[in-house]
Amino acid sequence: MAGPLAGLLPLVLQLSSLALAPGTGRGRAVPREHPRLADIHDYQQQAPAHSAPAGAPQEQWRPLEEQLGKLEAEVTELREQNKELQERVRQLESCECRPASSQCWGLGRAWPEGARWEPDACTACICQDGAAHCDPKPGLPNCRGCHQDGQAYGNGETFSPDACTTCHCLAGTVQCQGPSCSELNCLESYTPPGECCPVCCTEGGSHWEHGQEWTAPGDPCQICQCLEGHIQCRQRECASLCPYPARPLPGTCCPMCDGCFLNGREYRSGEPIGSGDPCSHCHCANGSVQCEPLPCPPVSCRHPGRIPGQCCPVCDGCEYQRHQYQSGETFRLQESGRCVRCSCWAGEVSCEEQECPVAPCSLPDSGPQLCPACVLDGEEFAEGVQWEPDGQPCTACSCQDGVPMCRAVLCSPAPCQHPTQHPGACCPSCDSCTYHGQVYANGQNFTDADSPCHTCLCEDGTVRCSLVNCPPTTCARPQSGPGQCCPKCPDCVLEEQVFVDGESFPHPRDLCQECQCREGHALCQPRACPRASCAHPLPGPCCQSDCNGCAFGGKEYPNGADFPHPSDPCRLCRCLSGNVQCLARRCPPLPCREPVLPPGECCPQCPAPSSGCPWPGGAVPARHQEHFSPPGDPCRRCLCLDGSVSCQRLPCPPAPCAHPRQGPCCPSCDGCLYQGKEFASGERFPSPTAVCHVCLCWEGSVSCEPRACALAQCPFPARSNCCPTCDGCEYLGESYLSSQEFQDPREPCSLCTCLGGFVTCSHRPCEPLGCSHPLTPPGHCCPTCQGCLYHGVTAAPGETLPDPLDPTCTLCTCQEGSMRCQKKPCPPALCSNPSPGPCSCPVCHSCLSQGREHRDGEEFEGPPGSCERCRCQAGQVSCVRLQCPPLSCPLQVTEQGNCCSRCRGCLAHGEEHPEGSSWEPPDSPCSSCTCHEGVVTCARVQCVSSCAQPHQGPGDCCPRCSDCEHKGRKYEPGESFQPGADPCEVCICQLQPEGPPSLRCHRQQCPSLVGCPASQLLPPGPQHCCPTCAQALSNCTEGLLGSELAPPDPCYTCQCQDLTWLCIHRACPDLSCPWWERHTPPGSCCPVCRECVVEAEGRRVADGESWRDPSNACIACTCHRGHVECHLEECQALSCPYGWVKVLEAGRCCERCQAPAQSCTYQGREVASGERWAVDACTSCSCVAGTVRCQSQRCAPLSCGPDKAPALSPGSCCPRCLPRPASCMAFGDPHYRTFDGRLLHFQGSCSYVLARDCRGGDFSVHVTNDDRGRSGVAWTQEVTVLLEDVAVRLLQGGAVTVDGRPVALPLLREPLLYVELRGRTVILHAQPGLQVLWDGQSQVEVSVPGSYRGRICGLCGDFNGFAQDDLRGPEGLLLSTEAAFGNSWQVPEGLRPGRPCSKGREVDPCRAAGYRARREANARCGVLKSSPFNRCHAVVPPEPFFAACVYDLCACGPGSSADACLCDALEAYASHCRRAGVMPAWRGPTLCVVGCPLDRGFVFDECGPPCPRTCFNRHIPLGELAAHCVRPCVPGCRCPAGLVEHEAHCISPKACPPVLLTRDQPPSALPSPSWELQGAT
Repeated sequence: MAGPLAGLLPLVLQLSSLALAPGTGRGRAVPREHPRLADIHDYQQQAPAHSAPAGAPQEQWRPLEEQLGKLEAEVTELREQNKELQERVRQLESCECRPASSQCWGLGRAWPEGARWEPDACTACICQDGAAHCDPKPGLPNCRGCHQDGQAYGNGETFSPDACTTCHCLAGTVQCQGPSCSELNCLESYTPPGECCPVCCTEGGSHWEHGQEWTAPGDPCQICQCLEGHIQCRQRECASLCPYPARPLPGTCCPMCDGCFLNGREYRSGEPIGSGDPCSHCHCANGSVQCEPLPCPPVSCRHPGRIPGQCCPVCDGCEYQRHQYQSGETFRLQESGRCVRCSCWAGEVSCEEQECPVAPCSLPDSGPQLCPACVLDGEEFAEGVQWEPDGQPCTACSCQDGVPMCRAVLCSPAPCQHPTQHPGACCPSCDSCTYHGQVYANGQNFTDADSPCHTCLCEDGTVRCSLVNCPPTTCARPQSGPGQCCPKCPDCVLEEQVFVDGESFPHPRDLCQECQCREGHALCQPRACPRASCAHPLPGPCCQSDCNGCAFGGKEYPNGADFPHPSDPCRLCRCLSGNVQCLARRCPPLPCREPVLPPGECCPQCPAPSSGCPWPGGAVPARHQEHFSPPGDPCRRCLCLDGSVSCQRLPCPPAPCAHPRQGPCCPSCDGCLYQGKEFASGERFPSPTAVCHVCLCWEGSVSCEPRACALAQCPFPARSNCCPTCDGCEYLGESYLSSQEFQDPREPCSLCTCLGGFVTCSHRPCEPLGCSHPLTPPGHCCPTCQGCLYHGVTAAPGETLPDPLDPTCTLCTCQEGSMRCQKKPCPPALCSNPSPGPCSCPVCHSCLSQGREHRDGEEFEGPPGSCERCRCQAGQVSCVRLQCPPLSCPLQVTEQGNCCSRCRGCLAHGEEHPEGSSWEPPDSPCSSCTCHEGVVTCARVQCVSSCAQPHQGPGDCCPRCSDCEHKGRKYEPGESFQPGADPCEVCICQLQPEGPPSLRCHRQQCPSLVGCPASQLLPPGPQHCCPTCAQALSNCTEGLLGSELAPPDPCYTCQCQDLTWLCIHRACPDLSCPWWERHTPPGSCCPVCRECVVEAEGRRVADGESWRDPSNACIACTCHRGHVECHLEECQALSCPYGWVKVLEAGRCCERCQAPAQSCTYQGREVASGERWAVDACTSCSCVAGTVRCQSQRCAPLSCGPDKAPALSPGSCCPRCLPRPASCMAFGDPHYRTFDGRLLHFQGSCSYVLARDCRGGDFSVHVTNDDRGRSGVAWTQEVTVLLEDVAVRLLQGGAVTVDGRPVALPLLREPLLYVELRGRTVILHAQPGLQVLWDGQSQVEVSVPGSYRGRICGLCGDFNGFAQDDLRGPEGLLLSTEAAFGNSWQVPEGLRPGRPCSKGREVDPCRAAGYRARREANARCGVLKSSPFNRCHAVVPPEPFFAACVYDLCACGPGSSADACLCDALEAYASHCRRAGVMPAWRGPTLCVVGCPLDRGFVFDECGPPCPRTCFNRHIPLGELAAHCVRPCVPGCRCPAGLVEHEAHCISPKACPPVLLTRDQPPSALPSPSWELQGAT
């Protein structure tokens, strides 16, 4: 049994290996299991289930051995078949790597090897070895070639008869095609030499196409355009970018805005322009004229008025509450519910309360009297109140004597060029721009609708435009169309389609050509075919590069399609993205045991029964499964199956052409059926539907195109049926036959001839003439001698006229067509010495006298000593004797060499002065002397100002006006005039050593009438200034030398000197009383007063009364008839015993000695004997034997001049003198009062420069504003002071930081700064004399010494003494609005860089709040004009602060916030009053109350002492303490009189620790114990 089993195991292993043989996975699939192998498996699975009998093992295994033998034979057969299959797979793999069968490309498709085709009717092609071989068809006479212009061309040859035409010879026919030119839209065209395409317009060697625009050469203002062959020119339209543009630059047309052209003169930008308005200064600003009012000098009165014709307010009248009053006028007003009577006098208004008069609106007699009131629309208004009616913004009403008076509001000119009139607003504003009827927002950019080449920007109500920058063009002749700004390259027109310049595109009719538009011409060339990324791409319209299918074996297949191999039916192919993969077919299993392989088949078949199918007409019946077509019907296909025949009609595929012809069965594309006629492929025929068109049949499709006309060989061809010909001419729209003559339509004197399409024109010949100036009559072609044409002048025969070249001296006559000219005759001269004159004729224009020649009309002196005056007239000399004028003066003298006597003048200071002359005495430059009838009168000059901006030089006594111009009239040097109605005022134009002449005005000085009795005095007449004497004045003779005489004027004293009376005006003392209380007693010169006014105390003193100065008891004063005379009392040296102290009692000038106290304690603390410590900068103490002795540094007496004031440096005890300071304040929401006194309103919420040293850079003060959401207004939030490299920030609530770190007060950083807290006010002292006060909320005040005059810049102005130029920006230019001025001083945010920040704009919160809110604000702010502030009104005008208060209350709105706003405004005005020396007591129980700690004894003081009394300075006299305390007076909590401050409590001086004063070394050298009281003063 071992043998059979041993043989079975290798068989099983072999079978397993066969199952994994490599041939089973490739090529034809082998069945996985043979049927017999399956039986073996079944047997093996069943074998263990049957147990064989033990005695018959050989019988059991014999059938198995037989089966294994057969199986072994079959396995051997399978091995042979597997080898054959593997060999076929290797052959198939090698076939796929070989190239495909060769094929050819032609007529847009692939042709297999050996295929034939005809590309045209004369050519036959065959595909051999992958190449197409084409030859002419034999026997066709039309295919031998073509003849053109005597030249022979082969069939299919392409040639060019000229540079613009391409021709092709095909089947004996020549087809030519011209260039691809764009269609012209003009009637006349012209083809330039060397070019192929015609153009529309030509001029001067340049050519333009239809619609193209260009600038005419030599005239930049003329734009020309080519329209239908004609050139039309127009003037260039220039946009008006500015009102007064400068003239255009050479070579340009439009004016520029970089200058101004006004009144026939050019001005550069920034150059001043005369406006004719003496009150404004104008200059050129980029094509616009900007005018600013001239700055006015400060006036000495509080309410100056305005006089018509003058620019600046003067004190000759009053302006009060926006009304004008004349000097001396009395008027009534209503203020705060009271009736007041006011009077105007020289710019000052004084008012007093009076009883109300009986008014028309009063109640009956029993009731109280009422002030006048007005009722309008059911609402009552008080007398004198002005308001704006609701809904009528352009109307202003006022109540006058109980009658409402309304008038239209006149709008001032807007400070911009394009303001906007908003609905509901009265006046236009500059918050937007109205330009050409459209409204644009500020900052908006837009394009000018009227001038698309300009882009504009709206900025603060003014539109500024600039030219658009056009991109460069890439062509030589760009075009500009109507309404188009920038020129562009011309477009191309091809096949009625438009393409832009530079665009690349396929040809609309021939997709195999790629075109590009250049300079208006479409340039086309065959498209370059890219290399296909696959092996068998489909043919496209132009290129065979479509890999979305396959072209294989001459056929096309879609992507993914399966198809049989064209040469091997046993292989099946598939198209995969342009690549073809072919594999052997898989044969299906057959049910028969012995299949057969029929010839020509790939797979074996089971043998079929031998049953055939007889078919009609067929001799042999059809075999089983044979396909055949019935005879006579090739369009049907039949199949024989088991003796039965089934037939069906062959389906026709859709024809791939547009005009297929009908084939035997289906439509065929080998010809065309077009309009009912059949045409062969490649045949050309005339179009049956369109004239002058030819059609081509190509593979079943017909395409028609216009017949190609050859280029005419003449410039003016005639039109024929289809193409132009040269057998005639078409000239200027008219047709002419060849050899025809005609008149030139454009020139009647020219004759033209048409010859073979050419037109030649020439001028008609004229006969030669024998005259030099012939004339061509109108309507004639040739000139004639019947008239003359001479230098543009026409003359008739025989006519005489002046010579055009010399009309004065020559006459010309026309004679037979020639001009004859000759000179005019000269008249004879009537004098002996004539001279050449006009036309070289002799004239008498001079005389000869005493050897000298004189001109005609000249006057000259006669012979010496003759006293004659001679004159030359028409060559003759005539003389007359001089008449001496009569003299009325008593002193006459005739000088040697003179004919007449003269009046002797006055002798003064060793010089003689003529009668009536004036001069300045050498010892008194500000005085003037006059000579009148031998009397010299000298007095101080009284100045008069006649201009808005007078200037006073170093040597001038009176201010001068820069130009000698007054009320529009210009005066020459030496001229004088009367400026006003006062005849005593006179102005003189005087020359200056440097610069132009100037105007000096003064009051005329009246001469002294010495010796004139009172009865003989005559008052001055109309338009005269001085009185006169009816008799002669007294003469100063030698007998009166040295004597004095009193003239009628008591202000003069006269003395006889040098035979001349010298009269001098005496000086008057200064008076303290107001000018209206002064009077001059009869017979006196100087005015006097009944009493004196002490300004510092605001009280009056009777005449002769004496008193002591309250600030200095050592000064005693006396009143003498209004004049205050003071003297200083001197104290004797005082020496006190040891231990005694000197004290100064109140009201006394000198000190006295006082014994010390016997016991002493110090603040309840025990101090060791000998210990010393410092109390403050001026005080140090020590303990000596139980007694506290304190040393206070006594400052030396400080006397500052009138222009200086004491100031304290950080770390020092005693002040020093610095130039008198000026202050600037920011308060409210916010308002800025500049150093020069101007009040500004600015609402920006960013950081700004408040005040800066713009020259030396010593300091810079910045403010940061915060928008609190109240009608767009802002408030000061913090202050930053920059000193060298230190930054100090003053924050809300009085907090202070230095370089970003919080600090406690007081703070000393010697010698740079000192910061302290006084009440609720933080005071910063800086080394340059700078002082900053911050109330911790919103009010800041900056003070600088006068040494910074002219060095300051920022929101506080320039500190130059003139408030009119405070709106000066960082660039030094005056800005038009307060908002623009404030925004110009913005600095980068230093507080919170991320916080919102908005620029300031012009805000009127009262307009937004309405009339009732403004009326309530007016009523509440009226306290500024009431009695608590009356004393301050004279020194600080309340009107600006009243306006600021109303502004703030309108912005704050109702509620508690309005109370805070009111208190801020009142405190700002009170602070200015305190600066001016007036301490108003304005707070009340319900008005701006300030709480103080009453339990510690403090009370509120509006202006308590800035350095309060303490236990350590209570021994220093009050005057000395106040003199050395240079801190400002601020409101706060103070100790009442009689108490001193000690440890934040008010105590009695007796409760103070014992203090002795010594005069030892300064306390700065003393140590400071750790428990000392810091900051005590």
